[in-house]
Amino acid sequence: MKKAFRDIKRGVNKKVLKVPSIEQKVLDATSNDPWGPHGTHLTDIAQASRNYHEYQMIMSVVWKRLSDSGKNWRHVYKGLTVLEYLVANGSERVIEDIREHAYQIEKLSSFQYIDATGRDQGNNIRTKSQILIALVNDKDKIQETREKAAASRDK
Repeated sequence: MKKAFRDIKRGVNKKVLKVPSIEQKVLDATSNDPWGPHGTHLTDIAQASRNYHEYQMIMSVVWKRLSDSGKNWRHVYKGLTVLEYLVANGSERVIEDIREHAYQIEKLSSFQYIDATGRDQGNNIRTKSQILIALVNDKDKIQETREKAAASRDK
């Protein structure tokens, strides 16, 4: 039932609201679904990040997702996942953008959310935000990450 509604909503976004394809991919990649972003979405997003107009749309959605909280913790976690992927595979502009928004990501190092089962869902967000900040502040690590990603793509 939930999946059918989500599919209908995505159809409405595309046809009625005319949500651009890349924006919909970022929304899908950072959804509240209990699974990670699809590799094809991440690849498409990274490719699109090289186009200035699409880059603006991508980052707008990601920064909005990172400001979510509470039961929408998956938006935040997946937003960080998308940023991590973009550092390795996307436009180099992403790295500067992350540095400019460092305060927003650093704020996530104190993210708190305990779900209904008592699980601390904020822990992964706190860890991932710290790793991302450390990565973008280490030029050698960025270069190494981008080279590994390029080698993987070329296989």
